[in-house]
Amino acid sequence: MIVGIILSAGESKRMGTPKQLLPWGNTIVLQHVVDVAAASRLERVALILGARAEEIAGRITLPAKTLIAVNQDFREGMGSSVKCGIRNSPADAKAFMLLLGDQPLIDVRVIDALLDAYRTVGHGIVIPVYNGRRGHPVIFAARYREELLSIGDQGAREVVKNHREDIGEVPMNVPEILVDMDTPQEYQNAKRQACENAHSLSVPSERKF
Repeated sequence: MIVGIILSAGESKRMGTPKQLLPWGNTIVLQHVVDVAAASRLERVALILGARAEEIAGRITLPAKTLIAVNQDFREGMGSSVKCGIRNSPADAKAFMLLLGDQPLIDVRVIDALLDAYRTVGHGIVIPVYNGRRGHPVIFAARYREELLSIGDQGAREVVKNHREDIGEVPMNVPEILVDMDTPQEYQNAKRQACENAHSLSVPSERKF
């Protein structure tokens, strides 16, 4: 079992409003991220909320294999949400995929391609790469569970840094793995990219996963 952990507990200070609730097509940003994760081959999905958790949870419709967990320590940073997600995952989980709640440009094909890579490359940490730059989502084998539960301010990067020999990089012709949204301008850029991507679906695509 590979569990998806959607990290979405932040305060959206730079955005000025909860970015989870911003419009995205016919829905909102976080609902789209949740729906994509649920449509993938992930067996379970844990949505981690923190700031304004009750308000945000009230706007989310949960697919069957998804649960919400509230990170009461969200002000301590993303690492605290990683820990919350792992603690709320099934004990028999074989791996954890960390997804960002502000990456609505990630689609099912990206998630499933990473799952396939994890099962074939033989590494305990799997990271997508575009043009030599690492992005998200990232997969960690369950053998890193205790180490992830002890991370500090640097979050899961600490585990990546400590285990360079166990990293499998997955080249993808998908720049969206590098795109998240912290500011209003980044949100507008992401919406524009989503429109361009939707248009490209009507013509032959050369994307490789």
